[in-house]
Amino acid sequence: MIQYQNQKVTAKTYAKHQVSDYLMRLFDEPNVHMDEDFKNFTPKEQEEILRHVSLFEDRIHKLLGVSFKQIISSSNFTKAI
Repeated sequence: MIQYQNQKVTAKTYAKHQVSDYLMRLFDEPNVHMDEDFKNFTPKEQEEILRHVSLFEDRIHKLLGVSFKQIISSSNFTKAI
């Protein structure tokens, strides 16, 4: 039996939530995951890159079909399963 957050789910649902969880860690600290070239860009360029990364977050969650019941902060949220 496959479970995610103590609920029985299908393999597809488990997979999409695992991908979502991993990507949320990326979106929480995108500058940590950038390559070494990122540090060589100007602060304005870095800000623009990070803005685009932030825009991808919502699009990717919609693509995966992951929705949120409640979002209080980046670390305090409830996913709809």
